[in-house]
Amino acid sequence: MGRFYFMTTSIGFVMTFFYWLMYRSGVPFFRHWYSLVILVFPLVFGWVQFRGPDSGLPLPVLRFLSYLGGYWLAFFHYSLYFFALYLVLRLGLLVAGALHPGLDAGQAVIGWYARAALAIVLAIVICGGWNALHPRIRTLTYDTGGRLQSPQKVVFVTDIHLGGLFGRSYAEELVRKVNAQKPDLVLFGGDLIDNKLIWILREKSYEPLAGIRSTYGIYAVRGNHDHYDGRVVAEQRLFESAGIRFLVNGAVSLPDRIRLVGLEDYRTMPQNPFLASLAGSDPQQVRILMEHQPQRFLEARDAGYDLYLCGHTHAGQQAPLNFITGRMYLLDYGARRFGSMLGVVSSGYGLWGSPVRVGNRPEIVVLELR
Repeated sequence: MGRFYFMTTSIGFVMTFFYWLMYRSGVPFFRHWYSLVILVFPLVFGWVQFRGPDSGLPLPVLRFLSYLGGYWLAFFHYSLYFFALYLVLRLGLLVAGALHPGLDAGQAVIGWYARAALAIVLAIVICGGWNALHPRIRTLTYDTGGRLQSPQKVVFVTDIHLGGLFGRSYAEELVRKVNAQKPDLVLFGGDLIDNKLIWILREKSYEPLAGIRSTYGIYAVRGNHDHYDGRVVAEQRLFESAGIRFLVNGAVSLPDRIRLVGLEDYRTMPQNPFLASLAGSDPQQVRILMEHQPQRFLEARDAGYDLYLCGHTHAGQQAPLNFITGRMYLLDYGARRFGSMLGVVSSGYGLWGSPVRVGNRPEIVVLELR
């Protein structure tokens, strides 16, 4: 991960300088030397992600820096598109002869474009920042064909990413939202932490999850981020102390003919021999398969599962990145039938890197089984 953040910071620093050149062509603020403070933001992002929690700085300071770096990341992302168009615009004006010395028309166009680009990027970041902090409840219904003795409510939460951006207060709010649904079963779909376990240890942000009230318990699977710090066993023990049971290539039979199966993260175990065997052979059971990455829709369908629950994609988090996730997975967000099986991919409750969502909302998925 250190190499990843080094590359991200380095590229971010260089590209942010080019963005500065673009914006200064039309925005007076960027013509002052102190506007180069913008180059500090990529450094803040990389440092707080990789070294921040080990620094000993107070948590409020680290959280402020996490948000500062995170908003820069969104600013960097959306400035990229406008910078590409900026280069095309300059080339077009140059070819047309409108950028020759003494001609003001071309410079006026460039200046107008820079001002408009900055205004649009800032508007996207501000609106996306509000969007990212206002989760919704998404309700789905699944007909089991009369196999259940009574209706059951399953609450599925994935990608909470506790760490630099989201901590104890966010976990407390999550508990209130989950309990308001009066769930029979609560499931966590992986990526409980963001990158470093020390964030969780310092803030004890896992503790509020002990307040979740669920008739049949709370279960979780591991995600790719849970493995990044190399302390996945220590992390698991922390969350288990809050009453969460992990299913790592394991299964449990719950009351009312519900069989729940959890798989190890796809990145850690791309070939998983346990998927079919853990499904069991009782056709009267409602079989639920949970894993982090939405990679095995067809295998889950062929193994006889009724529900396949995943997260990981964040629905692209910031459009138009959803076009990329849409090409990577059979289903990158929402619900879709695969034969008699219902595949569900959640956009997740938390975020990675940037507290900005564009084109989607954070969510809690409520499954009503009838």
